[in-house]
Order: sequence, then structure tokens, then C-alpha cells
Amino acid sequence: MLNKVVFFLHVVRSGSLSEAAKQYGISASAGSRWLNELEEKMGVGLVKRTTRKISPTQAGLHLFEQFSTINNQINDVFNEVQNLSNEDKGTIKIASTPLFAKHFLSQIIGEYVHENPFINFVVIETAFDVDHVHDVDFAIRANATYRGFQDKDSLLVKRTLLHEPLTVCCSPSYIKKYGEPIYPHDLTQHLCLYATTLVGGNKWIFEQDGEYNTVEISQTVEADDSEILKNIALAGGGIAYLPYSLIQRSVAQGKLVPILNNYISSEFELSLYFKPRKHMPARCANFKDFLIQRVEELTLEKKERKEKVRD
Repeated sequence: MLNKVVFFLHVVRSGSLSEAAKQYGISASAGSRWLNELEEKMGVGLVKRTTRKISPTQAGLHLFEQFSTINNQINDVFNEVQNLSNEDKGTIKIASTPLFAKHFLSQIIGEYVHENPFINFVVIETAFDVDHVHDVDFAIRANATYRGFQDKDSLLVKRTLLHEPLTVCCSPSYIKKYGEPIYPHDLTQHLCLYATTLVGGNKWIFEQDGEYNTVEISQTVEADDSEILKNIALAGGGIAYLPYSLIQRSVAQGKLVPILNNYISSEFELSLYFKPRKHMPARCANFKDFLIQRVEELTLEKKERKEKVRD
């Protein structure tokens, strides 16, 4: 019955029986049977089913709220017991934005496994809001921030890993064909490339002399991978708003041109999110400290290499 109640928590969080079954590692038919058996045992309907979504009834919501707290307490006890052993073993599950996974996380995990062979990793590449990613130990997400930006309320702990300027850019061939925007508002008349998962989505924010311009750009291409947007911009497909480190080489080679340079743009921020835990498992605590340290070291190494090349 406890397994069925925990599965019910997954159903309410995801709003989908099939998605909950996938997260819990059972078939959709088994999940449906579990839900029916739980409702029979409780003697009350716990969910309302429609063709699009499953939502909790009043009784289901009460069970969800009460048991979520109990389940967290149970997990704390398990973690506390596991921490009585100082051995680094077990599985760490990470949801990461594709850009960070390719440029940082793959190397960091490789180094960590080399020194800690009893640790297993599951990596999920996703650019979506971590508040909708459940049952992971860590999530790494990108945001576009600006002065005065207020992060939305979250039950997760946030640790910023790195930040850098976002740069508006396009190819010389694009400028030759469509002209160069001079003011932010000009972007409404251009082909623009954006990621909805970055704060603002198709609303780009620029600052000049303490005044903010918010521009709602027209959609040409939407993607959740910054490298895809860069490649489209390189091919002349539009104007992109990208982290400067991602386009620095292309700018130096003259393949991309920064524009709207008289305005201060937003910043690209990569942050680590994790659930607040009274007793974080030793494997997670040790890897978290290693991850934060290596991101700082790798960022410094990349900066020093670029300075040597420039000299």
C-alpha cells in the first residue's frame, strides 16, 4: 500500500498516469491498477480523470499534502541511516540543460567516476523548469537575468554556478540581406531565434541609462538548445540572443556580428538546484561540493586560455 501511495504522489505531481508510471518504473496498466486498488482500499475517489489530465479530488489532495510530508520524513530517515557509512556508493540522478551537460557536466562526471568507481550517474538532458522535474538529486538550469530580476518562489535550494553576458548577434549575410537593427524595438521587424525556457522567452530586455526596453520579438525559430540557435544564426537564419562564450570564437572569425552594442543586455546564468534536506546522502553532498569547485576551476581555465590566445 505504501508503494501505491507513493505512486499516487507521482500521479498528482505529473498530472499524468503514464508519465507517473514512467517515473516510477512500472507499466501504465500496472499504475492504473494500483490507483484503482488504492481507491478501493481508501473507500473514496482520489483522482478525477479527463482525456487530457488527471487531477486530485478533495480527498486526494488531502492525502497528497499529508503524505508528501510523511514521505519526505521517511526519505530523511533513510538518508540519515545511509550516512552512517562514509562510503561513496549509489546512484546520483541529474537533470541538466544541454549546454551545461556538453561543456561542463560530461567532463566533471568523468573525473568523478574515475576517482569514485562505485558511484553511478543518470543524466537527463532537459532545458525545462526544474520545478517540473521530479525524483532527481540535482537539476542544472539556465536563466536570463537582469538588474532587479526576481527569481520565482521555489521550494528548491539554488546555487549559482556561473553567469556571463547575453549577446545579440547575427551573421554578416543576414545584415546584408535584412539590415542591422539600431534600436531594440527594430527587432520586432526581424527574424529572431529564441529559447522559451530562458526567462522572458520571446521578451528580450535591454537597458540604457537606467531605462529598460522590453521587446516582444516575432517568432522565427524556437529551440531549447542554445547551440542549435547559434548554428541557425551562423547559417543566416536570424538574430539570436546567446551567451558570449558560446559565440566568442565565431565572432573572432567574423562569422557572427554582435549588434545593439549601445545597450546593456541580460545575463546568462547557470544554477544548481536541489531539494532542501536535513540529511543529504553522502554521495550527493560529496558530488555537490566537487561539482561547484570544478565549475569554478574550469571556468577560470577557459578564461585563461582565451586570454593567452588573445595575447
